[in-house]
Amino acid sequence: MSKHLGPGAGPSHVDPSLIRPRRGVLAGVWVAAGLLLLGAVAGFVLTLLSAVDAVDRDQAFRSGGSARVEVTGDGEPAVYGRAPVPERADCTLDGPGEATFSRYGASYTVKLNRTTWVRLLRIEAGTPGTYTLRCTDPAGSATFAPGDGAGLGALADALLLRSALPGVAGLALAGVAIALVVRRSRHRNRLAAEALGRPGPPPHGNGPSYGPGGPAGPQHDAWQPPPGAPRQE
Repeated sequence: MSKHLGPGAGPSHVDPSLIRPRRGVLAGVWVAAGLLLLGAVAGFVLTLLSAVDAVDRDQAFRSGGSARVEVTGDGEPAVYGRAPVPERADCTLDGPGEATFSRYGASYTVKLNRTTWVRLLRIEAGTPGTYTLRCTDPAGSATFAPGDGAGLGALADALLLRSALPGVAGLALAGVAIALVVRRSRHRNRLAAEALGRPGPPPHGNGPSYGPGGPAGPQHDAWQPPPGAPRQE
């Protein structure tokens, strides 16, 4: 004895090529979001490493020694001292042009392997080239090193450009990808319902609800006598 399955029974098959948005679009958005987030993490790490490398420890020297300093048009060379720093330091810079030193208004320190370096002096030289830096302190026990004096302002700008902006863009694309996944799932469900012979859900709300007998016929209110008319019993 065979059984007849009604139009709403049995599994349905939906052609993947009919589902929107396509898988390629969804995959492209996910890949772009992932690349932006990876770039944000890499930019954060590289920025921190550049901050750590602000002090040229390979050229550190004791009081009375010297080091080479490269002066460029867009750089800001500086003199660092290893903590505890001396109360006074006398430095000179010999090279292709005139050079002066000025003190920073804000304190800036870099900690490397349990060693703290303090930014002491800004080097101001109008002529690019290689200079020789010499520094001394009254006690003759301080340690100095050349480095990059850009400080926290440049670090914040670098973090904004290398990490914050790509990270925000990556999170935004990830949100778009999630919305596309939800939209694709709804479209697949609607196509599956149509394949089973059932209409998809109405576009707005669930529509009117009727009882088992379907919609009732037209309803009329009971007749009421006009105001002032005698009531008939």
